[in-house]
Amino acid sequence: ANLFLARNKDDIMVAEAKFNKRKGSSNFSKGGGKSSKDFNNKKPKIDPNASSTSQKRALKHERQSHRKHAEAVTTAKDLWNKLRLKNNTPDDIRKHMVELMDLIRGKVNEIALQHDASRVVQAAIQFGNEKERKEVVTELCTTSNLAELSKVQYSHFVVLKAIKYCSRDDDLVKQIVKSLKGSIPKLAVHAVGARVVELLFSTFQPKQTMTLKQEFYGPHFALFSDVSVTNPTLAYNLEQSPEKKQVTLEFVVAILNKGIEKQLFGFVYFQQLFAEYVDIADANDVRSMASNVADHSIHMLSTRAGTRVVAACAAYGTAKDRKRIMKSLKGYTRSSLMHRDAYLAILRLVQVTDDTVSVQKSVLAELLTLPDEQQKAEDSASTSPLLDVAMDEAGSKLFLMLLVANEESRLKYLDPYERKVLESNPTVVEDGKDVPTSKKNPETRRKELVQNLQKPLIEMCTNHADVLLQSIEGSRVLREVYTAFHSQDVMDSILEACEGSSQKEESENDEPMSLFEDQVGHLTIKNILLSDAEEEKSKESDSKTGNSFAKSFQERFAGKLSEVGKTNRGAFVLTALCKVPSIRSEVIKELKKDSAKIKKLSEGEKATAGFLALLQELAG
Repeated sequence: ANLFLARNKDDIMVAEAKFNKRKGSSNFSKGGGKSSKDFNNKKPKIDPNASSTSQKRALKHERQSHRKHAEAVTTAKDLWNKLRLKNNTPDDIRKHMVELMDLIRGKVNEIALQHDASRVVQAAIQFGNEKERKEVVTELCTTSNLAELSKVQYSHFVVLKAIKYCSRDDDLVKQIVKSLKGSIPKLAVHAVGARVVELLFSTFQPKQTMTLKQEFYGPHFALFSDVSVTNPTLAYNLEQSPEKKQVTLEFVVAILNKGIEKQLFGFVYFQQLFAEYVDIADANDVRSMASNVADHSIHMLSTRAGTRVVAACAAYGTAKDRKRIMKSLKGYTRSSLMHRDAYLAILRLVQVTDDTVSVQKSVLAELLTLPDEQQKAEDSASTSPLLDVAMDEAGSKLFLMLLVANEESRLKYLDPYERKVLESNPTVVEDGKDVPTSKKNPETRRKELVQNLQKPLIEMCTNHADVLLQSIEGSRVLREVYTAFHSQDVMDSILEACEGSSQKEESENDEPMSLFEDQVGHLTIKNILLSDAEEEKSKESDSKTGNSFAKSFQERFAGKLSEVGKTNRGAFVLTALCKVPSIRSEVIKELKKDSAKIKKLSEGEKATAGFLALLQELAG
């Protein structure tokens, strides 16, 4: 019992000691801690009679006053407000910059990290002279890690300013590149740092960022890169080191997958890296990536590289992937088709999609409706919705691809790069065999699509033949529409345009210029006539021979052919007309009456090649 009481007594004493210690630390009246007077003095002095907005502002200023470099930052922000005025003179800017540099010198890194003071460092880079700019950037690169600043929401704007305004200073460019070296793979997939990487590669020259770009391909190429190559690519690196292919592709795929998770589809460097991977990877690997890209296709069509990625995903993806791509492009088909790069993805999508009904509803249907801004125009009722597409260099290739049946003739309208992207019959490996990604016959698919466009294309050519004839792209579409459908309405419209009834261009003498003198128009008419000549010689279809443009032309201009051939370009048109077997004798008979006149024109000082060709045809 005594032992038990002793233990309780000891416990009580320990508890009392702890209580007294706690009490002493919080006993303000006995000097064990801060007095209530000291505590009250620490509170911000705010006028209780002020408005709630004023009280909040006062509380904010009080809180900011306890931050690092508070006084310098406050003064610097006042100078920033003065620096950004539009009416500053060079002397005013110099004066403010001298004061600002005195305030931030040695504290640039800490100030750049503050959300409301980062703008001060940005202003110092923007408005400072070469010496001041170099001082700020050097301090950023030496006293701090530029890569870490690039990841912070506020300080990354400072890095952006440094890249923008220091791109012409080789020494500062080297400092920035050196400070970012080794961090590119992480920055490239960082939500904030990606903006720095984007501006870095778009602003600096390729030879300056070569070492940083090599980091996309793995540590081996980053450390042992060939300095003689100013713009290395994945294909070049793998060609030099084929044994590193598997490791390199895994490294690149890891970056791409992280970029997809962060939805970095709109960044040019990401699209470029993706395109380089697509060019090297197997068809099955591209198919596995297609499902991740399909829903974001519209964001990748801003560059040629991004378009190449979407085109590859459409070619090697599944039917479901293609439908998702079409859904992503909904509402942007017309603008994408007339874009300098994006049109290739549309062409590839139309080329490989077996579900022609979906193509008609999602792609072609949008082309058959005028944009909202054009619908409001007064002459919208008479304007074909296909006209602007047909006269566009990129958009017209969709119609040419569908109208031309012969593959060899179709390739004449495509440049080498387009031919490479639009190569036929893409395949993937299934069970060890190459299996086409599109099951339907290409010719069947083409006929189904062109059938849907036949009526609107004929209407466009009928209503706007005069405009199309004077456009290089439009004249190609007009010629192929005639060749594909042999519409009498189209022929009549072309003949009316030839007669000059709807000619709008004028020569230097303010007299209406004949279509036969037009640089593009006379070539279009000549090619249509030569097309009829070849068709008659091949005897593919007797029904088309009776309804040809050449015969209608000869009937329309009978007795007036000499007027057509009074110019050098017009003589080329008549030369082509003489080559049509069914009307050759009648045309030559009429022209021989004016052979002396034609011979005289061929001896003139101006261009005479057309007259000489016509005389040779008449003599033959």
